[in-house]
Amino acid sequence: MKNDLVVKDNVLINASYNLDVAEQRLILLSIVRARETGQGITAESKLEVHASDYMDHFKVDKSAAYEALKGAVDNLFNRYFSYKEQRNDGTEFVVKSRWVSRVAYASNAAILELTFAPDVVPLITRLEQQFTSYQIKQVGQLTSKYAIRLYELLIMWRSVGKCLFSIDDFRFKLGIADNEYQSMSNFKSRVLEPAIKQINEFTDITVTYEQQKSGRTITGFEFK
Repeated sequence: MKNDLVVKDNVLINASYNLDVAEQRLILLSIVRARETGQGITAESKLEVHASDYMDHFKVDKSAAYEALKGAVDNLFNRYFSYKEQRNDGTEFVVKSRWVSRVAYASNAAILELTFAPDVVPLITRLEQQFTSYQIKQVGQLTSKYAIRLYELLIMWRSVGKCLFSIDDFRFKLGIADNEYQSMSNFKSRVLEPAIKQINEFTDITVTYEQQKSGRTITGFEFK
């Protein structure tokens, strides 16, 4: 269904953040909800996500959906992302923003109400330039937070058919801290390979990767 389209400015696709699976799913549902209004949204708009929406899109039971909505009240409010913004004079700023400025939860009705932060709104509504879109069902069965992020990054390059990321840039985009998955074998076994396996199994794309090396050191990955 067209209404279930997730659309993000490529600035947001390329941003650095680390949200767990439930948090990413709620953000995606909220973006879909914002598009469904047909009137655009502002930094004051209150978007409702119902437990039933979560259950339908991600094929989970009622208790998992309730838990996701309830957990978002505290967790999502404290989450942030960072991205690079190029000004007209050539100055590049690194912007850090929260995802939401307000969150409310009605436990008796299992409804989560989100208001996107001012910096987020144009990145999901002002889409005249470079943006990426996909149907939310494509990530509906992904249970790795890195699989969802990698899928978005790959979809951005879908028309080209391949993309290359340096190790540092790739880790930045996935929101991986310097002290996480420091060894390459750990990174590949815990982050990269499970993500690729899920993408190949559950989405509309198939991906392979090759390591880029400088001598014996892995410096990046090329995805096809």
